[in-house]
Amino acid sequence: MIKKQFTSNARRARNIIWNAAGDYDFEPPFMAFFPNGAPDHYFNMIIGLVRKWLDIDRIGKFFDSYAADRRSDEFDEYLWLGLENCVYEKESAERPVMERLRKQRAEQFYVEQAGMSRQQMEYQSMPVYTQQQARWASVSGRNLPVMTSREKRMQEALCLSGDLDTDQLLREMADFLKTFFRYEAPHGAALRVRRRGSRGPKGSGRRRKDHFLVRTGTGEGDHPKAVTLTHDGLGRFVPPTQEDEDYIRAVFGKSVLPESETEILNNDICTGADANCRVWVTQGEESDADYKDAADIIARRRRQRELNENFYADNRAAVRSAVKTLSAGMETVFESYLKHLPEASRAGRLAPEKVYRLPVLGDSKVFTRDGEETEKEVFVDILLDASQSRMNSQEIISAEALIAAKSFAVLNVPVRVSAFRSLRGHTVLEILKDAGDNDCSGICGYYAGGWNRDSLAVRLIEHLDDDPHMTGKQRIVLIMTDANPNDSVPVAEAGHLLTREYDGAVAVSATEDAVRILRSKGIMVGAVFHGNSSHIGDLHQIYGHSCVRIRKPSQLAQGLCDLMLMLMSRR
Repeated sequence: MIKKQFTSNARRARNIIWNAAGDYDFEPPFMAFFPNGAPDHYFNMIIGLVRKWLDIDRIGKFFDSYAADRRSDEFDEYLWLGLENCVYEKESAERPVMERLRKQRAEQFYVEQAGMSRQQMEYQSMPVYTQQQARWASVSGRNLPVMTSREKRMQEALCLSGDLDTDQLLREMADFLKTFFRYEAPHGAALRVRRRGSRGPKGSGRRRKDHFLVRTGTGEGDHPKAVTLTHDGLGRFVPPTQEDEDYIRAVFGKSVLPESETEILNNDICTGADANCRVWVTQGEESDADYKDAADIIARRRRQRELNENFYADNRAAVRSAVKTLSAGMETVFESYLKHLPEASRAGRLAPEKVYRLPVLGDSKVFTRDGEETEKEVFVDILLDASQSRMNSQEIISAEALIAAKSFAVLNVPVRVSAFRSLRGHTVLEILKDAGDNDCSGICGYYAGGWNRDSLAVRLIEHLDDDPHMTGKQRIVLIMTDANPNDSVPVAEAGHLLTREYDGAVAVSATEDAVRILRSKGIMVGAVFHGNSSHIGDLHQIYGHSCVRIRKPSQLAQGLCDLMLMLMSRR
């Protein structure tokens, strides 16, 4: 099975939850973090108390029932305020210190809000923020915020009584969503227990949340839209066969590299932690091969392309605005850190090869000075994680990659967009847009499926260096990732009797090494992070400070500009 690896913050959160629950033999389905990644002590304690006093499995099932709704993150925030009041009343009767802890959490809320910049405040959900203010103002004895009659009713409804049992609580939460958001959970949603796959915050809403409640689970993905990935066994390795290669060819299309070059690549880069693997580079052309299961996967790919195209069409105005904003920001970055093309001038630096023009032709423009046009001698590779863990964000990732590619194209910067995934021992790199192709529509062919062996994908992108647009240019690799490399092919290492699964700390370390190799060869590498807060530690281990976190498409322009600024300033 997939083994879970936790950062120090995630381990602290789990320990707080276990202590409050008085139970160390369960996997917490939720963990609470502040926006900076630090664990929220009070709300993690509340999660543990939910386990102590109520049926947390059924409550988690209720949360899962609306997970596909675009408002799910805001619903989480509202309902956890309700749960907080309920279990606080239950526990405070037995533990008087709860009152002091609750007041400390209220003061912590105001301290954090006071330290927020205007830009940070813009990322919060204002309706949620109002309810949080109301809760913590009432706890700390401050004046309540100005609220509408509807907001006052919401505040009252979220003061769920400590006398409620699990059944009554679930009915109260369902009534809250129905009354204030006209949302009705599917029939029986709160009656059956179902295990959940990992799910991180999507950041919906106009403003940033005070804290994140990150859903966790087994990773077995047995709920709608979840990830279904399990390891084959305890380090057991089955080498890729010819049948596996035939399957890869049938599903992803033929390789764009000759067989001899592919074999050389396998020998060169499938080493160390990535030994026993294979690589496959394709442009996603569909195969006519009649292979088992291939037709169904190809049909799914076509359907996802339609969804991506429809999402782009529905948000065309927003995409155009984002391209305009991002290209303008990039232009500023390039103006600051790349050299300007020289232009002829009557004053400046003398151009010896033009001196003869002054006495012979009477041309006084024998000097040069920096012109207004910037020499953008860079080549950008955008690398998209296309593993199954991205399946709930396919349309958004496709749109963000389109925005980035179009923005670079506006500035005449050659950009190549590729997606990677691993399946049957092969890491498949699918080129969605070539550098010489002005048409970005191929990016709509992005779809998620399979595993992600990030270390091998990073090493592979380094060797795709035969593009004529790359000659003499500074290479920049931008990776859109969740910083959670995970593959079914284990790591076989010299000196180790047994193989180790490619996941957690092992996979993160291998990816860190691959990024270090790229940088040692003068290639700039940065990451755009979409993922669970529990992987932030892994993100920084792999990419250092050359990374930005994006929670929603509207943050892409600023995030990419910040990332490019970080990379170019070290040039």
